[in-house]
Amino acid sequence: MAESRRFEKLMEPGYIGSLRTRNRIIKTAAGTGYAENGLPSERMNGFYGSLAKGGVGLIIMENCAVEWPRGTHFVKTGLRFHDDRCIPYHSRLIEAVHKYDCPIFIQFVHAGPWFAKQEGVGPKERVAVSRLEVNELPSDAWIPGKELTISEIHELVDIFAKAAERAKQAGYDGVEINGSYYHFINGFLSRFWNRRHDEYGCDSLENRARFYCEVICEVKRRCGKDYPVATNLNAVEFGLKNGTALDEAKGFAPLLEAAGADLVQVRVTGYGEYFSLLLPEHILYPELPKTLDYGIMDLSRHGKGILVPLAAAIKRGVTVPVACAGRLDPELGEEILRQGQLDFIGMTRFLIADPELPNKIAAGRLEDIVPCPGCGYCSHTRKGDSPMRCRMNAAVGREREYEIKPAEKKKRVLIAGGGPAGLEAARVAASRGHEVKLFEKEHTLGGLLPLAALVKDFERQDLLKTARYFETQMTKLGVTVSLGKEVDRPVMKEINPDVVILATGGVHAMPKIPRIDHRKVIDSAMLHRKLKTALKFFGPKTLGQLTKLWMPIGKRVVIIGGAIQGCQLAAYLVKRGRKVTLVDTAETLGEGLPYENPVRLFKWLNEKGATMLAAVRYERITDEGLVVTTQEGERKTIEADSIIITLPLLPDASLFSSLKGELAEIYQIGDCRESGLIHDAVADGSRIARNI
Repeated sequence: MAESRRFEKLMEPGYIGSLRTRNRIIKTAAGTGYAENGLPSERMNGFYGSLAKGGVGLIIMENCAVEWPRGTHFVKTGLRFHDDRCIPYHSRLIEAVHKYDCPIFIQFVHAGPWFAKQEGVGPKERVAVSRLEVNELPSDAWIPGKELTISEIHELVDIFAKAAERAKQAGYDGVEINGSYYHFINGFLSRFWNRRHDEYGCDSLENRARFYCEVICEVKRRCGKDYPVATNLNAVEFGLKNGTALDEAKGFAPLLEAAGADLVQVRVTGYGEYFSLLLPEHILYPELPKTLDYGIMDLSRHGKGILVPLAAAIKRGVTVPVACAGRLDPELGEEILRQGQLDFIGMTRFLIADPELPNKIAAGRLEDIVPCPGCGYCSHTRKGDSPMRCRMNAAVGREREYEIKPAEKKKRVLIAGGGPAGLEAARVAASRGHEVKLFEKEHTLGGLLPLAALVKDFERQDLLKTARYFETQMTKLGVTVSLGKEVDRPVMKEINPDVVILATGGVHAMPKIPRIDHRKVIDSAMLHRKLKTALKFFGPKTLGQLTKLWMPIGKRVVIIGGAIQGCQLAAYLVKRGRKVTLVDTAETLGEGLPYENPVRLFKWLNEKGATMLAAVRYERITDEGLVVTTQEGERKTIEADSIIITLPLLPDASLFSSLKGELAEIYQIGDCRESGLIHDAVADGSRIARNI
């Protein structure tokens, strides 16, 4: 089937009220951390401009507080539109988007009780639908707030409407009023948060939806009935007693439509161990929570499209378009549109990884789409209110600075190492017109990606797609790849490069423990050799299944190294019936894990009988196992049949030192320069290749 027909529904125009979109892909709202002093910055303008240039149908600008500062959850990098003085800043952002004929909405929120924690800010500065005491709140992320009076509620309706007037004046093509997640409007809809018994109280669906409907009506009255208003609704609140249920959400949606809503975007939210539902595939890791109501979600695709049945159920009760997000890739999006389950496909992380995704679909270049592995790094980098980054797209948030431009002088570039750092360097350098030759000592490209793919959970991350993408780009860009060959002086003499980029990886670290050479010890170098040998005969997925039947590892395993490498190996081994003890000298375990993972992973490991010990001192290895002194000062022997070392790699400058001085341009990237993770390697390769 021709690509134009294959994605016919996804790429056809759509309507949200009076607004026509060029296709059915919506970039859903998600905070970037690129605001400066609560206002759009040049960095933010570049990010949203790149999305518009990439061909997306509609951009919904990240959440923006209608009241400042008490209306925001993020003070340092959050957006605001509480004052007319904000208008020029937003207008400049809109110009960057409209330049590419792309419409843009802005999402308005009020944080309510989810107001950012700040020193000196007390209950009077926090507003809530109902007053809940500390012991009633879901976690310490919330602090009790002041329960609003009726007149104060009316004032907030006016605040939302004034923000919409400013948005229209600035040039936004519409607004989205966020009534989902943990925000203030959801406080009316949810019976957990709403304990009132007045016209805005919990005694009927109409009363609970009244504030939301009044906001929509007032926005329409002031901005015009043809000015599009999108809504955002929780279909379910997981982990809360009396949280919103699907039948209630199905009742809310027609009320919102009657008030004037032109689009209903469906979300879910969760508390405690369900927090990962924001990244739905992460709820599967390491296993599904036993208490989750699976019957109302689609788990057939390992998290992809998990929310579609909920959105489809709500769609049956309204006539306006319905959308949702949740790992909806182009193929699945097309399928769902053809089935009539949704009217628009929400995407965020796929478009962060590759803003050009819509244009590449339209051009039939699916093999050139940068894969989003679902790692959650973009969300992780927002922890602590920091700017967003992406594992696969080093240019995100730096689009203008990192624009790939033709090289002023074409050079012969030699790259040693075919892992993520070397492959990204080769891709960018070749894209700029350089003549690139890449040498990899192994017989496959990808470096440690196949090993990482084996140990990581395939249901959550597919690193094999990353390896295949890079292989394809090497071929299409004309990079000469030599496998099974290392870079040395004869190679240098033969090629006579202008530039050498070393991406040869790090060296394996070994802790200084008496009898570390014991037969029970499997260091990371030995582990890698065994796995690489096995991978010559089996692919990572097949090998992953075979290891459930047999592994050359004992039943009792001690893992030395509690960072991301050790934690993920622990989960892998526990699933294969091993009794695992995870130890580290560090004060905390889990360094490098996406921030929401430890909540569920560590709880799951405990439930499975694994032991985790931080801040230990290694004493010695004996025939019985590993002797440590615990944080409490207790000396103990952890019995083990196998002891596996999983410490982060160390930099390796040996090749760099031997070649330095032989030519003007020689660079180190990736682990051979500084120990890091995949995102560090890709960023390093991209940075160097853009500057040669």
